[in-house]
Amino acid sequence: MFKVPVKRTGIAMLSIWLGVMGSSFSQTANNGRTAFDFLRISPITRAVGVGEAYSALGDDVGSIYYNPAGLASLLTNELNVTYLSLYQGINYEFVAFGFPLKPSFNDMEGTIGIAANFLQPGSMQRTNDFGVTTGTFSSGQSAFTLSYARTFSNFVQAGISVKYLQQTIDVIQGSLFDVDAGLVILPPFDGMRVGVTLKDMGAQASGFNLPFNLNTGISYRRYELFSDQDDGALTAEAVFPLAPIEDKFGMRAGAEYNFKWVGNRATLRAGYTFLDKDLNGVGLTVGAGYGVDFTGTTLFLDYAFAPADIFGVTNRLSLTAKF
Repeated sequence: MFKVPVKRTGIAMLSIWLGVMGSSFSQTANNGRTAFDFLRISPITRAVGVGEAYSALGDDVGSIYYNPAGLASLLTNELNVTYLSLYQGINYEFVAFGFPLKPSFNDMEGTIGIAANFLQPGSMQRTNDFGVTTGTFSSGQSAFTLSYARTFSNFVQAGISVKYLQQTIDVIQGSLFDVDAGLVILPPFDGMRVGVTLKDMGAQASGFNLPFNLNTGISYRRYELFSDQDDGALTAEAVFPLAPIEDKFGMRAGAEYNFKWVGNRATLRAGYTFLDKDLNGVGLTVGAGYGVDFTGTTLFLDYAFAPADIFGVTNRLSLTAKF
């Protein structure tokens, strides 16, 4: 990824470690040789709970990460904050905000979204070729995203995200601009959504070897399943790698159930991620959520439990406010 001076062996080891770490926490295959692998760590707790089959299902601020077209479904402002404490002091933070333009600007259509991701391993010791500690250095990876989405003809939602990616190891730094684009099609069947996303298509001419995927998904939500206060959704998605970096075809599937009563909502989620032509199981994910309405502002607390390859499992917790 970067040219590292020979004497900074600690930095060289961290550079390798960052790549391996990113791939280890992903739920798709990766050989660890690409840059900015931390982007594979999903910060969207609701999406992780349904196996990341979110290109069609996503209708909230989390769509910034999976399919920017889903932002067009926002009816109110949304703020999402996610924090992951991984291992050995590594922290991962995510914050996103979605802002529908029409309520404030009557002549403007669509929704604006902004987001920031940060992976912070903390301070590490720098050693020379003889194993002698010569000080400490810091490192990290970050992404800043600006998205826009709107609805066309009441049947199609389109969105685009422009991302600025940055990776730093001591005084060595690399950065690039990247682009995601997506569509959500709303067929004339109540509750059905079809999603299509091109991920990381803007980085292919940058010299970095980022994953370039086409994600296609479908979801169906039905209301009043067992009572007049509940609803449930099924979602499925296929991932087609478009760049020759040894990624494989993948599939994801999930389900979500909501039960509502006055001023409250409880949610259960489950999903499964499949990988490659044999559809070998990568792992089961489960999640839960609870929402409370505070006089015009609704707060949602979401939790997801997901596999993380050789490092065991990860627990995600996020807070979302709609106002």
